[in-house]
Amino acid sequence: MDNLFIYFGVKIFTNQDVHLLISNIEKDSNTQCFSHLQIPSKSLVHDVFLGWINLIFKTDGAFYHIRYCRSESEKHINEIFSSLKHLEIRDVSVGLNCTFLTTKDGRCHLFSNKNFLSEPLDLLPSICRIKNVVTEDLHSVVLTEDGKVFNFKCGEKTYLEKLVVPVPIKEITCGKEHVLLLSDFGTVFSYGSGSRGQLGHGSIENQETPVLIEALDGLKIQSISAGGWHSAAISDSGDLYMWGWNESGQLGLPCNELQNGKRPMEEIEIICCLPKIIELNDEVVKAVCCGSRHTVALTEYNHLWTWGWNGYFQLGRDDVPLSDKPGMVQLPSSFQPLQIKAKFWSTLVIGCSKHEKDTSCT
Repeated sequence: MDNLFIYFGVKIFTNQDVHLLISNIEKDSNTQCFSHLQIPSKSLVHDVFLGWINLIFKTDGAFYHIRYCRSESEKHINEIFSSLKHLEIRDVSVGLNCTFLTTKDGRCHLFSNKNFLSEPLDLLPSICRIKNVVTEDLHSVVLTEDGKVFNFKCGEKTYLEKLVVPVPIKEITCGKEHVLLLSDFGTVFSYGSGSRGQLGHGSIENQETPVLIEALDGLKIQSISAGGWHSAAISDSGDLYMWGWNESGQLGLPCNELQNGKRPMEEIEIICCLPKIIELNDEVVKAVCCGSRHTVALTEYNHLWTWGWNGYFQLGRDDVPLSDKPGMVQLPSSFQPLQIKAKFWSTLVIGCSKHEKDTSCT
């Protein structure tokens, strides 16, 4: 089964770059759907990784990169990672300035986003295998297969700084200035800048080392996501919790820009320092992803919800500049959403054709 992808955000594509497979999406200029790219190999696209103003595509046997350019004539797709074709790639994380590539044998390679020249990172003992690396602006964090976590430090000298966490970690996520860690036991830790309440500890204080988010203790959290300065978590019962900065309504709570003069100030949330439940019509939430100033969620009924800042149409809606209330995005009737991604100013929905889901969709 071929994956289908729907993309909202920074205008990277034109009709010349992409085969628009689902015809009723083509009518919406703010929505771009692609399944096959016009790349030299004509291979199927299997995965897409979001960057600041760029995207990386994984095909059958290669990776390709495309960057936003002001001039249409400057837009082109380049093959990257060609020197690593002999390796099995497990994960790719695209940051503001660099990209980390993790292989299935637990090794990691670092690339500059300017030229994509490779630098292997053999910074861990051979007994440690890297599960993945997550990067955004200020933080790059390494997670090993046995649940250890390291800050990646890059300057005159590159090194790893081990973080002290009392339990094994299974998932990591980075915002612009903060990091969330999800343990094997469903507890959540955070560290970094707390200037906008994004750490969830009830204050705006910074934390240099991981600290348990006590407000979520007692819940079993199954998934986490960190945006620019906001955070999200889903419990094992499908409840969505959010906290942090809400200046564009990215928490799904009343924000000042939309509610000023309409509601009393005490009802307006600018900074929320403790996790709050966000309701999506009483639907169970399966997945949540945070961009710089927007949030995307997928529910049990395969409904796509978006809210927050919409300056690049990353909400998949062209009716509002921003929204502090979750709104459902109308997806094509033939499209079955399976997975979501959000990062920086972009949103990606991965799915398949509904008529094939019973036999081929996984």
